[in-house]
Amino acid sequence: MALTARRMGKTLSDDAKRRIPALRPYPTIDTWMNPVTRGLARRLAHQDWLKAQDELDFTYRMSDLEIGGVNCVQYETEKTRAGDRLTLYVHGGGAVSGSPRVNASMILPVCQLTGVEAIGPDYTLVPEARFPAQIDEIDRVYKQLLADRPEARIVLFGDSIGGGFALSAMMKWRDEGAKLPAGMVLISPALDGDGASDTHTTVDGDDPLMRSYGGRNCRKLFGFYAPGENLKDPRVSPIYGDFRGLPPTLIHVGTREILLGDSARFCEAARRAGMKTTLRLFDGMYHLFHMHWGLPEAKTAHADIADFIRAL
Repeated sequence: MALTARRMGKTLSDDAKRRIPALRPYPTIDTWMNPVTRGLARRLAHQDWLKAQDELDFTYRMSDLEIGGVNCVQYETEKTRAGDRLTLYVHGGGAVSGSPRVNASMILPVCQLTGVEAIGPDYTLVPEARFPAQIDEIDRVYKQLLADRPEARIVLFGDSIGGGFALSAMMKWRDEGAKLPAGMVLISPALDGDGASDTHTTVDGDDPLMRSYGGRNCRKLFGFYAPGENLKDPRVSPIYGDFRGLPPTLIHVGTREILLGDSARFCEAARRAGMKTTLRLFDGMYHLFHMHWGLPEAKTAHADIADFIRAL
């Protein structure tokens, strides 16, 4: 039995206890960086994320469209109603994989619970494009949405490295004096390319999906995304940025995640900067467990996100 399978507390749901040891780990960082094996790594990761959509027990629709010259996906469910609210979803995948369609099980439950449509930019992956291309594409989509729907109340939603892109874009808009989203939701955000958070060491090996090796993997991945850049540059690693003037933010993270420390550090720094932040910890949960709608823990987490968005 895997080490992670033995490290489970009594309060996890039976579904979680069965799922955790059965999860397939993400491909290694070296596999992503190798042009010979990268395609296979993407296929394996995408298979698992697409399979998660089979757990959705409601009707939904995804439509392709172009916004600001960037390919995007529009998400709607049976509960979606026309209105002035919109969620802008920035998917994860380490910048080397994923897409708005592949990662849809992360955002569709939010659309179902809130009745709010969402838009997901299909930003260019690494190494087909490098920093700051991904943030620039998110920026173009957001500004076109502002131009097309000036009265819209937009919530920015990002998971994993998509959470880092979202926070970087938010600070860019603040610095430019642009109208900011009404709020932000960050799920297990990867915010520090230097891999400095304590949990890169203390809980490494507990998450069934990925390893850190003391932050080494994080530094390699961010170096692949932003070669030659200072990994402590706030544009690359937004944890080192200035959070003054940013909107209310909800952060979710599991306690067995190596990225737990990034969320804790950001929440404290944001609080000191005057931001209204809420940090939710989910006992025993792994990276992006929200994608598995069949888990009771995922339903609880998505309900909390929906409450936050409705309150805005």
